[in-house]
Amino acid sequence: MAQSKIPMDDARFKTGLTWKDYMAQMGDTRARTEENYGKTKLTDDERKFFGSVKGVKYVIMTAENWCGDVHRNSPLIANIVEVIPGAELRVFLRDKETDLRDSLLNNGYQSIPVVVFFDQNWNEIGRWVERAHAATGKAALIRSKTIDVAPADKKDEAMNEFRKQVNDAYNEPGFPLWRAAANEVKLLLEARAGK
Repeated sequence: MAQSKIPMDDARFKTGLTWKDYMAQMGDTRARTEENYGKTKLTDDERKFFGSVKGVKYVIMTAENWCGDVHRNSPLIANIVEVIPGAELRVFLRDKETDLRDSLLNNGYQSIPVVVFFDQNWNEIGRWVERAHAATGKAALIRSKTIDVAPADKKDEAMNEFRKQVNDAYNEPGFPLWRAAANEVKLLLEARAGK
């Protein structure tokens, strides 16, 4: 499936939420995202790499407050963009921005977060979707041992156990799933943005 042109320009970018404004509107889900923001601080090597990236001017991210992947991974993206010289991040709520959402489908799915990096002329440098590949694999394994094997009358309990185990995986010592996500963004920018 061919990618649609992303409906974004300077004027629309300015209508997006800054990271601070996005956090302010979160309500009762804010604490979880704030906690992850602290946990996803960049390592010295990551900070050195992202601090040397050139050519990224605009970064957009689609999100929704109810999404676990957004709570886990949007803080990492915010930390990354904060150290890229001259880069700005704006968050757009996926369900309110339907044309934007539809131009960012992930194999037909409305995944979030979707993060798109642009240069100063709105040329797309690349995009990162949802979570690290390592996290997708880990979640699939956990699902196969919880939700997928639960009897119909135990699905809610299985879903709660699934969520707990996924969160535990993100919080393993050294935060390997966040490090994997940072590495994926690094590889994307290394290949396509100026250094």
